Amino acid sequence: MSIAMDKAMLALSLEEEDEPFQMPNLPQFKSSERNSRSLIGRILNPDCQKVSTVILDMPRQWQKQGRVRGVALSRERFQFIFDHEHDLLEVLEKGVHTSNDWTLALDRWMEFPPPDYLQYILVWVRIRNIPVNHYTEEAITALGELAGEVKVVAFDPDKPQREDYVRVQVRLNVSRPLRTSKVVSLPEGGTSVVYYNYERIRKRCFECQSLNHEKQVCPLIVGRRRDQSNERRAKAMEDRESVQSVLKEGDPLFGVLREEQVGFCKLTGRWKISPEVLEEMRRYLLSSSEADKWVRIERVRSSVAQAESNPISQKTVLRLEVAPVFTKQLDKGKGIVFDFDLNSPGDASQKAGNPTEKLMASAFKAGSKGSAFERLGDLSLGDMGDKRRVEERPMASAPAPFSLESGGETSQAKSDVADSTEYDSCLLTRSSGVCQQKQKVRRRPYIRKRQEQKAKTSSVLNVLYGEGSRSEKIGSKRKVVVEDDRGCKAAKLKESRVIPNEGSPHPR
Repeated sequence: MSIAMDKAMLALSLEEEDEPFQMPNLPQFKSSERNSRSLIGRILNPDCQKVSTVILDMPRQWQKQGRVRGVALSRERFQFIFDHEHDLLEVLEKGVHTSNDWTLALDRWMEFPPPDYLQYILVWVRIRNIPVNHYTEEAITALGELAGEVKVVAFDPDKPQREDYVRVQVRLNVSRPLRTSKVVSLPEGGTSVVYYNYERIRKRCFECQSLNHEKQVCPLIVGRRRDQSNERRAKAMEDRESVQSVLKEGDPLFGVLREEQVGFCKLTGRWKISPEVLEEMRRYLLSSSEADKWVRIERVRSSVAQAESNPISQKTVLRLEVAPVFTKQLDKGKGIVFDFDLNSPGDASQKAGNPTEKLMASAFKAGSKGSAFERLGDLSLGDMGDKRRVEERPMASAPAPFSLESGGETSQAKSDVADSTEYDSCLLTRSSGVCQQKQKVRRRPYIRKRQEQKAKTSSVLNVLYGEGSRSEKIGSKRKVVVEDDRGCKAAKLKESRVIPNEGSPHPR
């Protein structure tokens, strides 16, 4: 078996594999009749569009479900085959079609397409701000040619025009960016800016107005960023080369200190060692003799190394800056941080604190002064529709002391002080805290005087009810009870002293 396979492999020839396959010229091998009712299209932005999504969504957008079917021809091209010719024409008449808000290039199927097939689309363009002296068909056509090849001009100079634009249909090249405006020089002098708006075109690159990519991947922006990066790199190289050494040959500090010790710090934007300090070091070394020269060099090196080990010494000794002030007041000069990333809901609630505690603290503070209660005076509950005076009970003169063992207020303070958020007859809640109303003395006669006033009845009552019933009515609101013949008790009926014309109300 292996010998036969080896012979077959040796019999193969690469030249035979390179020969093209000849398609039979038979009717069953062609689909021209079916393709005559089809549209060929391609997506313009492969990064944001997919052929599979276009095939599933476009029949729904066209409202042709069941009457059109899509075929994926490649990663960028597709075909829609219609059952009826009028559905195909209706889709073409709608103009520009989009998928995922990006434009599609659609055209009718051609058996032998031209080289620029699916490179142009028909778009209606609105031309605005046309000069008033150039509202003519020729001028509008010339302005429309700036956007593309003009096919139709919707303009009638004999009818009123309600819109501030003129519509023209152009054959637009999808590989070129859209034109949004154009400066026009007028023959009578001056210039005018004409604006172009494209109908049914949604997303585009808002940097170059292209239909093939988004702004994030625009070649202009990418090229600009590359140029800026190259400029920064070149500038950094120039700065690195142009940096002059502080310690040059012939300098007394040359060889004593290293260049990185006296150079310019890019992180802080300051010199590592102040020029005044370096000048004093030079004078110190120049004033030495040959005997103690090396001793002073070692002193300079050791002092600089010792100062560099401590940030405070490096700040005050080497750079001659004022030493920082340390304070134990953690909230000294504290202000608001206007950064929403640092302010979480939990922090806000903790900073705000308990509103009840703030109100109670205000109440204690107001109670210690005493004058706040006196200024409050008599308050009525007119807003609640009640004309009664608010009566109050005496409040604790001062809060109970704070107990560390109990972890808060003592039980006496909790019992004496009412919650400021609850309504009480002796407390009025204000924005500044809890205020106590001034006590109102109740002016009411004592009980003996009230009884004497009740005993003094008028002569009219004596005439109507008689003297015998007066003693029974004083100090009591009960009705007179009488017994009938059967022993049942009932309220005594008041007899009318006025005799009507018809006779007595109780005839005998």
